[in-house]
Amino acid sequence: MNLPLESLPVTLDSTSVRAALPAYRDFLAGRRALLPVSPDAAGDSLTELMGADRTDGAARPTEPGTLIACTSGSTGTPKGALLRTDGVRAAISASASFIMDRLGAGPGPWLLALPPHHIAGTMVILRSLDAGFEPAVLDSSGGPFRVDAFCAATTALADAHPGLPLYTSLVPTQLVRVLDSAEGSEALGRYAAVLVGGAPTPPAVVARCGELGVGVLLTYGSSETSGGVLYNGEPLPGYTVESVDPDDAGVGRVALHGPSVADGYRVTCSLDPAVAADAFPAPGVFRTSDLGRVEGGVLTVLGRADGAVNSGGLKILPEQVEAAVASVGLSCCAVGVPDDEWGEIVAVLVESGGAESAAGTDCTASLRARMKDADVASHLIPRRAFTTGVLPLTGPGKLDRRTVRGVLQELVRGTSGD
Repeated sequence: MNLPLESLPVTLDSTSVRAALPAYRDFLAGRRALLPVSPDAAGDSLTELMGADRTDGAARPTEPGTLIACTSGSTGTPKGALLRTDGVRAAISASASFIMDRLGAGPGPWLLALPPHHIAGTMVILRSLDAGFEPAVLDSSGGPFRVDAFCAATTALADAHPGLPLYTSLVPTQLVRVLDSAEGSEALGRYAAVLVGGAPTPPAVVARCGELGVGVLLTYGSSETSGGVLYNGEPLPGYTVESVDPDDAGVGRVALHGPSVADGYRVTCSLDPAVAADAFPAPGVFRTSDLGRVEGGVLTVLGRADGAVNSGGLKILPEQVEAAVASVGLSCCAVGVPDDEWGEIVAVLVESGGAESAAGTDCTASLRARMKDADVASHLIPRRAFTTGVLPLTGPGKLDRRTVRGVLQELVRGTSGD
């Protein structure tokens, strides 16, 4: 039996999760298909996901037991990873097995502190329901993540389930903010495990968690794998990781193998068939856009092969930032540089028209003000900006991003205390 997709989108924010729980239970039972979306989901993207490959404007039917997970769009287009109930359940079971084996903690309720329409938030909901508990939901209707709200929600969850292990999932930016609060650090200590993913977590942050005795598990995965399937670089039971076509240093493109890998993408009409074939070369295999090294079965991620900047869990294309800077009349090269709070931030080297004497000047404030005045989207406004006489190139019109990244890392490091 196929179901019309028009009936399947579940519009979610922190205030509507509870009402949507029956739909999630039906998905876990294989009775329903789901397409979680945010309240402000872009009309064109949602229409494309619903009417995938149809030319008559109608939505293509889909099977019960299908979860269409919107990708975060590092390619610029949400493609809709096609996940299945049995695969998602396999990921949930593997996660629980790893946590029991490494931390000795059994089933318990989860606190949802992430956007529920993202795969990480979706998996929090499903893990909690699979364990037999309704997830607690951190109210974010008043704005950004607040540490005091996290602490209050943690206390309420512990009071509602005395003696049971508690779980939550955060992005590194949230974790840093919680750790910077004495009350937040105490709240973290009440969790049997805290999954952290979506962006690189600085080693110093992991060390702080260790000093506090917080059971942090750094996750690695994506919408295409039903969320994190590696914890602290180790594959969960039933999964493997490899570095494809490694160089002499063992660095290659990261590929994940396991039962929860998507069957492919829903949106293929605007996607080069070679792209989908490259991402899913065989059933149960997903090739990421990350570069990494596998040693002793443990993965170290070294960067993104496609150049996207992963800042606080949001993937930002350098080309989009460069276009935004160009819209205010300037030429630049955008790259990601390490940051203790965000994992990576977007930094730019702005061409000053050959004025070498001005090279290395910090122009962050003026550029950000200029772009804000032009109503540029906030995520496309660089967090740091410096000038250069002429942008380095590797060939005609091709920016030398490696050189720019090295220059900007030094400039950012040299002004980090300003």
